[in-house]
Amino acid sequence: MSTQTETSFTGRPYLQVLFECCGVYQRLYRDRGGKFYQGRCPRCLRQIRFLIRPDGSPARGFVVR
Repeated sequence: MSTQTETSFTGRPYLQVLFECCGVYQRLYRDRGGKFYQGRCPRCLRQIRFLIRPDGSPARGFVVR
């Protein structure tokens, strides 16, 4: 069994996001600096950014309205 470091692309933390605008899911990966998750709807290209805070949420899935 191999281990992956957090610096590799496949080992980077991500959030699962449902874009309600188009009814599609997208993974948003944490930036390499560890300050936010960002991405866009794969259909309409709406952009979203989740800032990472010390008192953040333990949830891994979100709905963007």
